[in-house]
Amino acid sequence: MRSVHSTRDQLLSIAVEMFAEKGFAGTSLRSIAKQAEVSPALLVHHFGGKDALVKEAISKTLGDWVADEKAAMLDDESHQVENWQSLAAKGTTSLNFFRQALLAGGEYSQRLFDAAFLESEALLDQMQAVGRLKDISDQQTTALMMTISGLGSVLFMSQIEQTLGGPISSDQVASRLVNANQKMMQEGVFRPASTTKGKTGN
Repeated sequence: MRSVHSTRDQLLSIAVEMFAEKGFAGTSLRSIAKQAEVSPALLVHHFGGKDALVKEAISKTLGDWVADEKAAMLDDESHQVENWQSLAAKGTTSLNFFRQALLAGGEYSQRLFDAAFLESEALLDQMQAVGRLKDISDQQTTALMMTISGLGSVLFMSQIEQTLGGPISSDQVASRLVNANQKMMQEGVFRPASTTKGKTGN
């Protein structure tokens, strides 16, 4: 006999897949129930309504994604490209789901943003705990910038792939993205203005 938790998890998984494919406005509780071959009343029983279902879907999907992302970031740097490829390849539905949440705007995008920001703060705390974080004067704003960067990448995924000439999980594109991200996160890319005045003649 199927457990309550397995039924709930299955319904949540189907909902995420449908939201990712058809968007939030185009996906009703009735259509999710039909896909899952259950009654709409069962969805209401488990989640209470569409808004509550979306809220839980955002929380779980983002939580699962960030858990894998943290594991990849804490791994040895020589495995970063391989880890990113694996994460991107298996997370296609999750990325599309996040994109739909951002495109939906309003409360749904705000929920995703708030959850992503909290996860970014938690990631910085964890990196600090294991000695992988530099001294940061404003950790909150750093977490904010990380959130903006991550969600921006999700929103413009197709444009990124078009610009770099391939899927984000491909060897070439994954290597370029990971290497550029590591350089910016670890080293930065600009010199202070005071060190360039002599070179520019100003």
